[in-house]
Amino acid sequence: MTTACVNNFAIKELNNKADDYLNKGDTETAICRLKSSLDLDAEVLETHYKLAVAYNNLRRYDESIEELNKVIALDNEYFLAFYTMGNVKEKMAYEALYKNFDENTSYYDLALDNLSDFSNLAQEAVEAYNQYLIRDVKATDTTEVNSKITELNSKIKEVGVVYDKRIPKDEIKSEEKKFRNKRNKESIEQAEAPVEQTETNSDSKDNSLTDLVDTPS
Repeated sequence: MTTACVNNFAIKELNNKADDYLNKGDTETAICRLKSSLDLDAEVLETHYKLAVAYNNLRRYDESIEELNKVIALDNEYFLAFYTMGNVKEKMAYEALYKNFDENTSYYDLALDNLSDFSNLAQEAVEAYNQYLIRDVKATDTTEVNSKITELNSKIKEVGVVYDKRIPKDEIKSEEKKFRNKRNKESIEQAEAPVEQTETNSDSKDNSLTDLVDTPS
């Protein structure tokens, strides 16, 4: 049996074991098996995809995206990669929206960065879902995916309206804060500045005294 055949068999075994661990909910062990599989062959598309799914399950989104990009680089028509990319970006978008806030918080009370981060990630999710539908013309979940796209677009619009209303007010507040900070800084500098004293020239003192005393002729 050739080395290539042995490697292929080992890769298949490792990937099957990873599937078993994923089904049992033991994602960390599954990741270890998949990494071992990639050590044998880093060009196996399915291994990268399974690893991306595992990372996504653990909310390790950046690592999931990295693996999905590798899948797409190996095969730009692998539609499942685009669906999972949409799922990852969608989850990231909602987590960004309510970062450091309660999920019941009004859009008007969220940080502006939260709103802009949500919009950017949600748009990327919509694009990924659309690419999935373009590639999988026989998709059985078209209605479900289109519903996700519609909901995301609706949220993007809602958030955009709030952002546009808030940005001028927030900019004014920011400028006012900068102005107050500048005034406070100037006041502190003036208070701490040493009082300048005029140095008296000893020669001029002597001259002025001489003027007042009659000089003997």
